[in-house]
Amino acid sequence: MPPSRFARRPLTALLAAVAALTCAIAPAAAAGPGPAAAELPRLRSLYVTMPDGVRIAVDVWLPTGATPGRRLPTVLETERYWRAREHPGGPENDPRAGQAGRWNDRGYAYVVTDLRGTGASFGTLEAELGTTLINDSGSLGDWIAAQPWSNGRVGTTGVSYGGDTAMLALGLRNHHITAAAPNSYDFDPYEDLIRPGGLLIEPRVAVYGALLRILDQAGGTTCATSEETRRICDEYGLTGAAPKPVDGPDGPALRAAARAEHAGNANLVDLARNGAHRDYANGPQSWEVTSVAPRSGAIQAGGVPVLTDAGWLDAGTPNGVLSQFTGLSNTQESWIGPWNHGQAYLADPFLPSRPLTGAERREIGERTLAFFDRYVKHGERPDGERLVHYYTFNEGTWRTTDRWPVAGTRNRRLYLADGNTLSRQPPAPVPGRPDTDPLTLAPTAGTGPLDRWNTNLSGDPVSYPDRAAVDRDLLSYTSPPVQQDTRVTGLGRVTLDVTGVSGASDGALHVYLEDVAPDGRVTYLTEGQLALADRAVASRWSNPDWRRLRTPRTFAASDSTPFPQGTPQRVTLDLQPTSVLFKAGDRIRLTVAAANPDSFELRPADGKAAYTIGHGTVRPSYVDLPVVG
Repeated sequence: MPPSRFARRPLTALLAAVAALTCAIAPAAAAGPGPAAAELPRLRSLYVTMPDGVRIAVDVWLPTGATPGRRLPTVLETERYWRAREHPGGPENDPRAGQAGRWNDRGYAYVVTDLRGTGASFGTLEAELGTTLINDSGSLGDWIAAQPWSNGRVGTTGVSYGGDTAMLALGLRNHHITAAAPNSYDFDPYEDLIRPGGLLIEPRVAVYGALLRILDQAGGTTCATSEETRRICDEYGLTGAAPKPVDGPDGPALRAAARAEHAGNANLVDLARNGAHRDYANGPQSWEVTSVAPRSGAIQAGGVPVLTDAGWLDAGTPNGVLSQFTGLSNTQESWIGPWNHGQAYLADPFLPSRPLTGAERREIGERTLAFFDRYVKHGERPDGERLVHYYTFNEGTWRTTDRWPVAGTRNRRLYLADGNTLSRQPPAPVPGRPDTDPLTLAPTAGTGPLDRWNTNLSGDPVSYPDRAAVDRDLLSYTSPPVQQDTRVTGLGRVTLDVTGVSGASDGALHVYLEDVAPDGRVTYLTEGQLALADRAVASRWSNPDWRRLRTPRTFAASDSTPFPQGTPQRVTLDLQPTSVLFKAGDRIRLTVAAANPDSFELRPADGKAAYTIGHGTVRPSYVDLPVVG
């Protein structure tokens, strides 16, 4: 979870995010006697008290020369991973100085806080992205609006977790919040990040959970607790680090008292592992409270405009962008590009990964500045425009659409056929030739440590090496060379005729869409996965607007049933959305696997499962692709 677009701190990408709101307390006392035009301090670190008495650590950055009555627009970020580290020297040495300076130079007050139960804030985190935590955002909006330097309007922004809180806060309908710019955020953490297809991203969840416990000192966890915590602290630069205290001689003691209250913080790993189904709840913690979807009505009623950035290869965040587009009527502008989590690196599987240039970063940042200028600085009314700007792999072209699926989309169905091929025509029966292929769980054939899931929780550059060797351990079906350039944009869908042979009752399937170049190189494009116990398809009428591009599916415990053995089952998997050009001469490949050990839990846990995939005339298997043009 990398830092915001304006700051890339050494804590590595995982320890950053940025955005949201929270806090309410009586406004700060007015300045005492003195010149009316007395300058306000550039940076103040203070506590703001919530309605329930919990004190939140807040940094207020003002433009140089700001005076009471100037009436500044405000940008608000709320940090899960400390608003800043303790540091020597003045504001110029603060880890937030560069980010704050960019906003201040544009004429904004910049306010960043530690979420309750984190950093130097008091309180206990009862639930990740929980209701109390989000409610704090409205209080903070009220507090900002009451300050002598505020124009009464607040824009919320942030990356990853901070983007989640920024977006969730819109459900509060606080009239001071007039724009939101969540970056790399999770519209629905259950499907878009932690359990896509009902499968746990086990390898990274454990590390992320341990990292949060170190940051919070939850259960007394510190860098010195174990070899694992020492390694994590070294990796993320946490050894010897502490959250920045508020100003004043009592700051360090107050920080210590606040951190003592974090010992009982909720454990994300408990939610991730115990919450196998979407309807899981344990007290205040549930998947529902983490998702934008249940707040859709309130968010639409509030009408706050939204600007969103996401990468095609950043976990399930592009799915979330399209959920936002189909599920919310708000004025919105979304960009889905060739980026990793947080837009630090180019992530186009046809090009070498590299850091974004200064010009590329400034272009992304300028979009947010211009967006906030309209709705936070100048107070414009939303115009109702809803746009998605998207980049196409293997072409390098940006396009803009006001609808999804995009205009000119038609379905192209490719059937799994004899000889591990994909065919435009349904398979014809061949007497004496089997119409099934064996699939055995390959416990070492995955997508690598730098795939879309692992890098979402590390902020590293995304990298998918040539998959030709990996595919030899899996089950692949490849088309003849395409005769003309073919652009696929949107969500594909894979329907398979699956028979469990052994170990299938709690099994899983993974599918990959790939490009095979004339020279044989195999390029990863996108993927889908499904816990087979969650294969049930619901009525299309029960699918909410935010999920209407996907197969109707509840992921509820009541709809989960063991996968039978020996009886063919029709299984449908959704592919993560993409936009890619298959150039003339390239071939389209669909690869089927029973595991992705690099990013997901093994199903079954012992790693032993076998299936057959049918491609017969009566029960065909196929992939549906959204072809444009």
